[in-house]
Amino acid sequence: MGFITEQEAEQALGDTWTSQTESDKARLLSQSEAYLLARNVKPYDDPDDVPEALKLASYEIIKGIINKQLYQGQVQELKAKTVKGGSVEVSKTYQDGSVEVNATEQYILDLIKPYSKRSSVIYLKRM
Repeated sequence: MGFITEQEAEQALGDTWTSQTESDKARLLSQSEAYLLARNVKPYDDPDDVPEALKLASYEIIKGIINKQLYQGQVQELKAKTVKGGSVEVSKTYQDGSVEVNATEQYILDLIKPYSKRSSVIYLKRM
């Protein structure tokens, strides 16, 4: 299972990929797959079936990890949000130490959005 093969990564990323050690390449492929799966992207058994947008997202994820833009251990987490109706007031407070989503991650999220599993709501009937 995986979204891209090592050969595809080498072809798409060139020197960025070939300059990595074998263990780093395996880690990067694993992190790329984990990133997509964590965002509810449907896994594919055969990399040939993976849509081009997801392959492109995988390459961007790998570049983001190498450039230290992804998997840096911090996420922008909302601490409090205030909304008022009269004379419109909106306020957001974020957790200390959290960071905003960077441009690379925004691009990746937009690429994978159509392929993410839809969250479903289950209605339970009370008896």
